[in-house]
Amino acid sequence: MLERINNVKGRIAIAGDESSWDFGFMESLEEQLTKRGKLSPRQEEVLQQVEGRWSDEALSSRASWADDWDEDKEEKFNIALFYYRRTGYYGNIVYKYLTTEGTRCAGSPSEKEYNKLVLNKYAAGVIRNVQSESKFPVGGTAVFRAGARLGQTYKGSPCVILKHGKAEHVSSHAKGAKPIQVLPIGAAAPIWTEERWLKKAKKKK
Repeated sequence: MLERINNVKGRIAIAGDESSWDFGFMESLEEQLTKRGKLSPRQEEVLQQVEGRWSDEALSSRASWADDWDEDKEEKFNIALFYYRRTGYYGNIVYKYLTTEGTRCAGSPSEKEYNKLVLNKYAAGVIRNVQSESKFPVGGTAVFRAGARLGQTYKGSPCVILKHGKAEHVSSHAKGAKPIQVLPIGAAAPIWTEERWLKKAKKKK
């Protein structure tokens, strides 16, 4: 039993992940074996699970995942990071790869972390909103819809399109919630809104 524990600890140490839960759990098992000479049935069950995560097959799969990391995965992961930073969900993953100021930290996520953050319907909607082509070109004009959630100030008012939002500007997975910065006609400063609250301005005859 002790040999199995040391084998897993060695694999974790080689990967440089000694601050992980798995490594700490292995140390607690080692301590219990030294004091009591045996593990509980539940501890043996979890030991087997941890061994599976650090098996040759699992390590090979993680290496392949790292090799397959590309710009598309990076962009989608970053969009999801900023979205969940706003919502407050998945904080353990978000602040592993983003600083509290919103700066991207070095390193790519594990396949499990990526799938958890990106492969869900909410993140899919957000990613679609950011990556989709805008209906409103920069420099063009648009009009706020009557149902725009901006109070009464801008409803029905024209505006000029200044820029399209990036990952850090996204706030909703709803259809058409692509972030966009506009300058309402007559306003002193630009505001951020979403394309779903705009419609194309009618061309003058």
